Amino acid sequence: MAKSYLLLYNGASASLWAYILYRCSIDISNGYYSFAPGDDTPHKFLIATQLFNSSFEFLHSVLGLVPTPIPTLLLQSFARLIILVGICYVIPESPANYNIITFAGLTLAWSVTEIIRYGFYVLKLGKFPVPYSVLWLRYSAFFVLYPLGLVCESATVYNSYEVIATRLPGYSAFLKYAMPLYIPGFLYLYSYMIKQRKKVLNREKQK
Repeated sequence: MAKSYLLLYNGASASLWAYILYRCSIDISNGYYSFAPGDDTPHKFLIATQLFNSSFEFLHSVLGLVPTPIPTLLLQSFARLIILVGICYVIPESPANYNIITFAGLTLAWSVTEIIRYGFYVLKLGKFPVPYSVLWLRYSAFFVLYPLGLVCESATVYNSYEVIATRLPGYSAFLKYAMPLYIPGFLYLYSYMIKQRKKVLNREKQK
């Protein structure tokens, strides 16, 4: 029952992020339609998808359905929720929400990461043969995608800071404290993935 549920969850999540990637690609080719100012809350579908994933994956970890450590899970969600809730939802007028380069960059980094991750779990849980190329991508794509996400996320927060300081001084003080934590948090996640990569790929070579 648990495996069937997780298979359904991961399949649905992979589909949601594939749609986000598709929309981002279409928007880029059409002149960044979704990045046009005017919406009361920009990037609604992206916000809803990340909140859905963050909530359910925290619950999965607490219930022991997945072995992901809770600190790792919280770090993975923290930066994204600062962007999506703390900027897109709370400060919708921030120009960072409509910055073509940085917001498209972080959307691409997040969506490709999640399509690979959830797609890998679908194959694994469904007991389908997992091609080595998919396994390699699962434990290697982060070398490029994590730094891309870090740069674009940091730029989005930085480009929002003036608006936040004017409207929400308390929140700007929080960001002054939170932003320096990006680097140690990133290094922790990066080193965690490097260790996981070494363990998994070495095990695969031994097979």
